[in-house]
Amino acid sequence: MNYINMTTQNISVTLITQGEHKFYSGTMEIELISLTCSTNPREDDPDQGFQRTLDESRAKSIAGYIRNGGTIPSSIILSAQPESELTYNSKNKTITFNEVQGSFLILDGQHRAYGFRKLLKEGVKYRVPVIIYNGLTPMQEARIFIDINTLQRPVPKELLLDIKRLADRESDDERMLDELFTSFETEPDSYLLNKLSRIDKQRGKISKVTFYDSMKPMLKEFNISSTERLYRIINTFLLAANDISEENQFNLEIAITKATLFKILLAHSRAIISIISDNNSDDIDKISEHKKYLIRSLPGSFQDIANSKAYLKSVELLDRKLLRRNLTI
Repeated sequence: MNYINMTTQNISVTLITQGEHKFYSGTMEIELISLTCSTNPREDDPDQGFQRTLDESRAKSIAGYIRNGGTIPSSIILSAQPESELTYNSKNKTITFNEVQGSFLILDGQHRAYGFRKLLKEGVKYRVPVIIYNGLTPMQEARIFIDINTLQRPVPKELLLDIKRLADRESDDERMLDELFTSFETEPDSYLLNKLSRIDKQRGKISKVTFYDSMKPMLKEFNISSTERLYRIINTFLLAANDISEENQFNLEIAITKATLFKILLAHSRAIISIISDNNSDDIDKISEHKKYLIRSLPGSFQDIANSKAYLKSVELLDRKLLRRNLTI
């Protein structure tokens, strides 16, 4: 490539040393990132490529987030390529490089960069932090990519759900689910007392994500007047199910924390609640009333749902047993 009369750029940076690696920390306008940065998706370059194929919808969501006032403080991580002819001026604390496509290989942040390109067409100005390595071999680039994508631990979904209220980002359904979770977490008569984990996954406990996934269909199927009312109904159902389990020598107290079993039971509860509500809604808080119907479906089913890997099929089988009648003709 002929570098004569090629446009160069320089940016202020801080030189950082970590073990055997040195890199530069600075910021770039998204226009400059668009002009100088590229990726090497593995499907395009099976020998040297290591990036995943770009996801158009993800890039659009990033662009929309920024367009609506969002902020992205995390750095895009780059590796300077020979085309960049990058040099460092220690006196001025700047780097100089050629403004040419392919000057930098994106090690982390390709979807952010792709989203930035979409914003440029709208005239959006946006500056983002960058980390720039220089002089890496292809093997070192691949190893850093692996480290970035395996050593960084994502924030648990349970924690994100829990802080949505603090961030004022809860939907109406999420607000009700949080109230319901809190009731099951704190009420002295709760069947799930000491069986829930609010901010992470714990062995032997039901995570907030599993709880939400199991309870969401309740909000869609029933007209919920209050979460306190829903708590009473579901807690009654669980207590009734526990009575049936004891009569059948099955330890539901322990097994209830298995995510699939919990989801199966909660899905089956919708059929029980509907039948009781249709027949006599005043009885919906009575354990005996729930047991009257659960006695049809749960006996002989506990081990199956405890070992089930087919959630929908298991719910269908329980519902079918519930509705089956023994008729003499």
